Amino acid sequence: MAKIPKEWHKYFWEVDPEKVDLAYYVIGRVLDRGNFDAVRQVRRYYGDPRLKEFLLSSYARGLSKRIMRFWQVILDLSPEECERISSIRNKNPLWPY
Repeated sequence: MAKIPKEWHKYFWEVDPEKVDLAYYVIGRVLDRGNFDAVRQVRRYYGDPRLKEFLLSSYARGLSKRIMRFWQVILDLSPEECERISSIRNKNPLWPY
């Protein structure tokens, strides 16, 4: 697990920098907000196994259903594998993430 360097902690105020996996943070942000080239670079850098690991973790609960469905098709994930993340997202009907 890649840790955020201590001198960068001030830039990650919204998370506990001691507990966050920097790779998951980067993957999530780029898959959610990155353009085609950024997503391609993240995929090349981390590889499909690491992306699958991220998408099947609770860290992916912030991604939209559309993005999750896209990666489900691209990475050949089964609906059952992705159902667990959808159920985490739907536990609180007032906050859909």
